[in-house]
Amino acid sequence: MVRANSHIHTHHSPCADGYMVLPAILDAAEKAGYDRIGISDHCYSFDLNSARIKELRAEVASATEERDIEVYLGVEAYVIRHRSASISHQIAALFDYVLVAPNHYHLRNVAKPVRMDPRILADHELYMFEAAANHPVTDVVAHPFVLSPRVFRVAPERLAELSQDMMESVDEKRLVQTLDRMRERELAVELNPKFLEFGQDHVEWFYSLCVEREVQLSIGSDAHSLDSIALSGNAREFIDSLDLADARVWTPLSFE
Repeated sequence: MVRANSHIHTHHSPCADGYMVLPAILDAAEKAGYDRIGISDHCYSFDLNSARIKELRAEVASATEERDIEVYLGVEAYVIRHRSASISHQIAALFDYVLVAPNHYHLRNVAKPVRMDPRILADHELYMFEAAANHPVTDVVAHPFVLSPRVFRVAPERLAELSQDMMESVDEKRLVQTLDRMRERELAVELNPKFLEFGQDHVEWFYSLCVEREVQLSIGSDAHSLDSIALSGNAREFIDSLDLADARVWTPLSFE
């Protein structure tokens, strides 16, 4: 049974529902059967400094009093381009963990694929995945190879076809080398069930490759609303099919 969800946004994230306040999030998490969750608002959600992060920790501590659930304080940053991420080393070190998204193409300063050609898209997605995996602030690479119809402004069915062709064009040798480096550094790949929602079944192969290369997987739904905190039945069924050993399921280390 899935006991964790390490990618949950609160009302502090501008893209999250206003009902995403910690007490309501904890109620939904407990109902879903989680014993640990991670709060991971976008790094651009607030003015990040040591005083603000201290306030966030106090907010978490207050909400979790008398709750039998572990809550980690993370942050979601993103790759801008090779060797450049949206969060400093100093600020990253103040969180329990850092998610780094390789494909936040909706943000103005992020390097984007020059054309919606499967081979070009494959090379760019792999380039951004490598950049996220190699950056020193990264603990988890968030939602790799999952293409959002909202971001690309393409019908889900058409984008699913395109993403399938993209994954078939990915340089598997480079991908394996990156996964092996991630295993050595004890980094995780986020298992994000949105690929099922988008009909992008090609990502199943990628996650199977992660298991084969013994890379840890972090379960994260990228929840922006209360009803997306619990995983769907299809998501749980897929995770069960991977037969993950406990050692392969990533958990943050507490700041304290």
